Amino acid sequence: MDDLIEFRARVRAWLAERYPEIGPQKDDERGDTIARAPEGHVAMVQGAITLQKALYAAGFWATRLPQEYGGQGLTRAHDDIVAEELMRFDCPSLRPLGIGMGLAMPTILGAAGEEQKRRFLPKLVAADEVWCQLFSEPDAGSDLVSLRCKAMRDGDTWVITGQKVWSSFASDAHYGMLLARTDPNSDKPHSGITMFILPMDRKGVTVVPLVDIAGGHHFNEVFLEEVVLRDDEIIGEVNRGWQVANGTLSGERSGYLGGSGKGRRRRQALAAAADAGKLHDAVVRDRIVDVAARERILELLAERIHAGAALGGNPAAGSLVKVYAGNLEQQSSELVIDLRGASGIAWEAGHPDADYAAHALNGSRQSRIAGGTHEIQRNLMGERILGLPREPK
Repeated sequence: MDDLIEFRARVRAWLAERYPEIGPQKDDERGDTIARAPEGHVAMVQGAITLQKALYAAGFWATRLPQEYGGQGLTRAHDDIVAEELMRFDCPSLRPLGIGMGLAMPTILGAAGEEQKRRFLPKLVAADEVWCQLFSEPDAGSDLVSLRCKAMRDGDTWVITGQKVWSSFASDAHYGMLLARTDPNSDKPHSGITMFILPMDRKGVTVVPLVDIAGGHHFNEVFLEEVVLRDDEIIGEVNRGWQVANGTLSGERSGYLGGSGKGRRRRQALAAAADAGKLHDAVVRDRIVDVAARERILELLAERIHAGAALGGNPAAGSLVKVYAGNLEQQSSELVIDLRGASGIAWEAGHPDADYAAHALNGSRQSRIAGGTHEIQRNLMGERILGLPREPK
């Protein structure tokens, strides 16, 4: 415990030397949302890289990754401390690198070969290489098992042809985790899929940016035209990529919404209530308390599922966090909009609060779809956790 207290003090002191601390009234102005212009996107990505490099050099990043792969060899508690302290200061958002740290790192650590771990993990955590996820397709989003991107064997290489979509930060990435169908004749769709490591500068790869409902420029389409990959660019085994992907998706569902920004929603609601002069309104206080309680439940649920995953728990449990977090995100954003009044529905009005509130409301709708729709998640929970009969196909 003393070690953790001392570690927190060092992290806080390091951040305080470089960034101003954020009070509750400024928490929703920190810009921890997706940049809504091309130039803002570039600045956001570069800011994330600069901050992660500095944290890593100071010994405050990749704290629980084993030392032989570039980490500090500490514990999850150290990771949590860094995340909590980052929320206290007006520093760049690390969201552009979240796929690398939250999805690629655990996937490589859990399923890749030893040589791949030593090659990719140190550069990933040092922010020398950015990663993206190439799973979803125009006709295979939540129903990912129906993907059509194909990989055909050609001697000792694979030739990849297909299209991916909604690939966050693919335009900035050096590598992507790619799912492709390597056995089109398999009697079970999920058994003929393989996960590849795709160098994004490989010949035949074309990245086209997309703009989302909230004006963000982080989504992309990726076109693959006879891209050649080697056997040593496969994660896990040929035709067993679905098992690898399940671990990746479980981490996405339990992590990207559930474990980030502890107390963020509560603080944003308090700031909006204070600005509106409604901190003593009984109805408003009740709604804020409800958000705060649900947010704490979400944090505990995410911690429980992460702990269970380390012991080989049911990967479908991540769907619980995905659904709960999506509902909470919508509930909290609606509360902030209600408190902001007319200014809360302004779009690009130049006022930071209004700008945040309007985009957060749109983003909360998106969170119920991204990473697998809530309908799909409820099916997974019913079938894989509760043991209910599968839906008729």
